[in-house]
Amino acid sequence: MFTLQQKLAQQEAELNRTKERIRKLENGQKIITGGMMLSLARKDTQRAKTLLEDINREVTKKADLDRMQSVIDELKAIISEANKTAYNNQQSAAY
Repeated sequence: MFTLQQKLAQQEAELNRTKERIRKLENGQKIITGGMMLSLARKDTQRAKTLLEDINREVTKKADLDRMQSVIDELKAIISEANKTAYNNQQSAAY
């Protein structure tokens, strides 16, 4: 027979295990969602622009921005390349 303290400790341990499973699930979902968003942005310039705007608006901590810098640079490059292509197409159409 367990004491009340032992039962409480068991229930707290089970609660902590459940919280950890939930945290891992949520983190996995965030990683998958982020990967999906980057994949879509690489294929669609408008999505790249929107994602970059979202990052600029929502990511405010310097440490997070530092971690995101390579993604920010990639999105800017996608947008820049699309702008160059659009400009070149306009120039070609003018002749």
